[in-house]
Amino acid sequence: MLHSYRTTLVLVPLLLLAAFGCAAGHHSPSGDPGIAEQREPIALAGGYKGKFNNDDQSHADFCVRLRAPVVMLRYATGAPTGFSLTSDILVPEHGNGVSCPERGMARLDAREIVIAADGKPMLFHRGGWGFAGNDPASGVHYGHILAADIDSVGVRYERAPATAHPDSSTHGRWVAAPTQPWSGKGQQDGNGSACDSLSPKPFTVSVHSIPADMKYLNSAQTTSIPYAIYGSPSTDLGPDADRQRDIRYTMLTWSWINVRGGGVARALVKNGERFYRCADVPAITLSSVNDAQQKTPTGWVEAVYGAIPSGDGHRLYGWIVSAHRHGSDGVVRHLVS
Repeated sequence: MLHSYRTTLVLVPLLLLAAFGCAAGHHSPSGDPGIAEQREPIALAGGYKGKFNNDDQSHADFCVRLRAPVVMLRYATGAPTGFSLTSDILVPEHGNGVSCPERGMARLDAREIVIAADGKPMLFHRGGWGFAGNDPASGVHYGHILAADIDSVGVRYERAPATAHPDSSTHGRWVAAPTQPWSGKGQQDGNGSACDSLSPKPFTVSVHSIPADMKYLNSAQTTSIPYAIYGSPSTDLGPDADRQRDIRYTMLTWSWINVRGGGVARALVKNGERFYRCADVPAITLSSVNDAQQKTPTGWVEAVYGAIPSGDGHRLYGWIVSAHRHGSDGVVRHLVS
């Protein structure tokens, strides 16, 4: 499950600053000093918040049954990832978030329609947490699915107003509705929108694992969440048999984890895909820790804003991990020139 992260600053031991220095002390993936960067000490929270990184993106939870025995999961172009959905693996596991009300239902994050290269409309399926095994063992993966492969009617999760319950994220009801997307506040405020200074020369996405002890904290600062899902989730999460298939992709997100309701996946990005960076949007570099109790520093992770191609010749904008450093190891670049 992709978790939200509050912008409220936390008290970070000075060891974080001593161990990992300042964000200005390492270069952006482009190596271009003219690109705006975060110019403040690396910490567990903070960094850029603005037009392209707003609070309250959150999930648009919609559950629907499959029309086909096997439904392929896809990239934003419509190309299959190699993973698929079948009704027998769609087993909800209920907890502190939103899981589908019945077995055999796919869970969409229904924020938009994306058109595949063959002109067919797709919606994004949210796998992982909320299905049997949760993270890291769930065999239900992420990816776009064809609208033709799912029923035209499903159930939409309507959250209770915050005034009705202080933790409305886990209180609401399922309501029958047509299978169609709806926008949220973060999206309406600018998350996922086009920038004015898209680089004409793309980077190449180089998918790398992010070590298991590199984590960020949840909104309440009480639980640590692995950065692994933003590294190589297809090889580091899921059943062993799936990991060994060596299908490599990473996540493009609507907003980043330093804002409330951030870190929500918009699309999968395959290894070797083109990524066009927005030069006018600062990178975000945050430290990682091993757990929520000791908050021992383990490195840092950098994310940048830009775009990938979609199937109809347009682009999808969002955040992607551009680099990480584990302890005193060398910097690992997730975007290469």
